[in-house]
Amino acid sequence: MLVFVLTANGQTAISLKSVRSVYVGSLGADQGAEELKRELIHDLSRSGHFTVVPQIRQADALIDGKGELWVKGYHSLSPRARINPSYAEPVHDGYLSVKVHGKDDQILWSYFADPRRISFRELKRDLVDEVVSELTQDRDLETTPPAPPSNANDVPASLRGAGATFPFPLYQDWFNTFKRQHPAWSFDYAGIGSDLGITQLAAGSIDFAGSDIPPGELGNRIPPGSNSFPTVGGAVVLIYNLPGVTSELRLTPDLIAGIFSGSIRTWNDPALTAMNPSVPLPAAPIATFHRSDGSGTTYAFTDYLSKVDERWRAQNGAAAGIAWASGTGANGNEDLAKSVAGTPYSIGYVEFIYAFENHLSFAAVRNLAGRFVHADLLSIMAAANGAGEKDQYLSLSITNSLAANAYPISTFSWLVAPNSRDAAKETAFKTFIEWMLTSGQRQCSALGYAPLPKNLVDRELSAVRKLK
Repeated sequence: MLVFVLTANGQTAISLKSVRSVYVGSLGADQGAEELKRELIHDLSRSGHFTVVPQIRQADALIDGKGELWVKGYHSLSPRARINPSYAEPVHDGYLSVKVHGKDDQILWSYFADPRRISFRELKRDLVDEVVSELTQDRDLETTPPAPPSNANDVPASLRGAGATFPFPLYQDWFNTFKRQHPAWSFDYAGIGSDLGITQLAAGSIDFAGSDIPPGELGNRIPPGSNSFPTVGGAVVLIYNLPGVTSELRLTPDLIAGIFSGSIRTWNDPALTAMNPSVPLPAAPIATFHRSDGSGTTYAFTDYLSKVDERWRAQNGAAAGIAWASGTGANGNEDLAKSVAGTPYSIGYVEFIYAFENHLSFAAVRNLAGRFVHADLLSIMAAANGAGEKDQYLSLSITNSLAANAYPISTFSWLVAPNSRDAAKETAFKTFIEWMLTSGQRQCSALGYAPLPKNLVDRELSAVRKLK
């Protein structure tokens, strides 16, 4: 799980535009983290926009995060590589996730760089160059600083939530940050799956639920008069474990439906090899993994398949749980990712960030415009843009988007809560939602989630402010 352990210490910047001097803190302890940190310090120093200082007390802002580099396989330079590995060169993968902390530990900016969109020179340099380029550009364009937190009148309250594992890393991060700014309020969230979270909300055993199933699809499963808020955009990716294969896999809607319906059973099936002629696909059975719990990730995945494949729609439809034709179940995104990582020749579906945490490759998927697109911040945002213009945004599905550059299995996640009889809890939750829609959105990118489109945020803020 991506965790940021170093926090701001006396920083003064109240906006990204006001940052002049920065201290670069920890990027974690994983392989390649120190290399990435050295490269980041070097590029920031040479950018002409920032001064990198040696002590945190000298800085306007703190930059920290998490980075990792790993070898995902070897590329043969010669046929002799089969008998002598020295004729093969390593193929690297990795990511760099950063946050900029300002005054009162406000997150002023965040970003997640992965190598899918960049051309390789040297992986660590490419990742750092992308981060520094985006940071510099966004600093120059920023117009509205985040509002400073106010906690003088906070009445103590503790809220319990449960549900979707899809946004769990981000929710954990949000609640930790919000707690530091509002010490009187605590939010506890358990990632148990959307379906079970909604069940517990209906039973009154929790105060709010996380769901990747659009609230409009839940009907009478949620308490009457409940308030529902889209929180973030994310992507469901097709992770796979193919030993010896370093080339990226391309999948079309019919291939995905065929694999998970059981009609495509081997990796060297003619339909797969035709779409991936340069990938040495093995003559091995395909082991599929799916979610065994009632899952919003499954809902988004099957909602997409129902839109792109008539047979799938007729036989399975879109649901948080279906009767799978074959394969093995796993509980939660984390367990499913670990199952694929531990099973050669397997494939499954998880939220984007879990692929990186488990060093797994994921496929490019052909979208409605006919383009093969990898999931990343830009392709998820392309799917989300325009959502705020829809009247029924609480029921909105953004899978199979019409946008030319959209990743086709993108989705929103929601928080659902009934009106509380406890005034302190009601105030805490409303304040959190307003913070989440403003300052909190600045934390999304570091964990691979896409911030909500501005027009959708504006509609939500208007709805929040009308709550009693």
